[in-house]
Amino acid sequence: MSAPPAKKKSRKGLVALVVIAIAAIVLVIPPALAGGLMVPLSKVVFNETTGSLSATQATANVSLITAYEYYFSIRTGGMVRTSDTNVNSNGNTTIKIDLKLTNPSGQTTDLGNTNVNGGIGTRTHTIYLSVDQGVRVSGSYTLSIDITVSVTVGGILELNIQPVVVTTTFTLS
Repeated sequence: MSAPPAKKKSRKGLVALVVIAIAAIVLVIPPALAGGLMVPLSKVVFNETTGSLSATQATANVSLITAYEYYFSIRTGGMVRTSDTNVNSNGNTTIKIDLKLTNPSGQTTDLGNTNVNGGIGTRTHTIYLSVDQGVRVSGSYTLSIDITVSVTVGGILELNIQPVVVTTTFTLS
């Protein structure tokens, strides 16, 4: 009869060991990937209006956040986030946002592009840049945002509107 309690203690010990190992991994991996406990985060915001294809000047705010906040909250939401400000269903747009980041040493990295589909109107775009995009060292960074739009009205008429380029500079100190 003493054999079953030994198995229970063994299983409890194994479960406790697994829980401790998982907790250790969760606590160690984000700072290891980020290269430190704190990481820089640049939040770039601009508005774009389809139809006339205009864009406001992008503003960038830089802050320091924990590696945990970056990897478990910011990064999981994606690098580019878009919200409709004033969009209607008269027509359909395809917006292509192409991003290029130049670091303090003058090297330019293509961060890829994002496509947004929807109605004609105004949208707010927010771009999050941090260690995964190469924002690591002190100095001045320049983000070039190329916006290309195709508008379809009434399912027949398709217009390719002249591209717009928005740039912003931010500094890590």
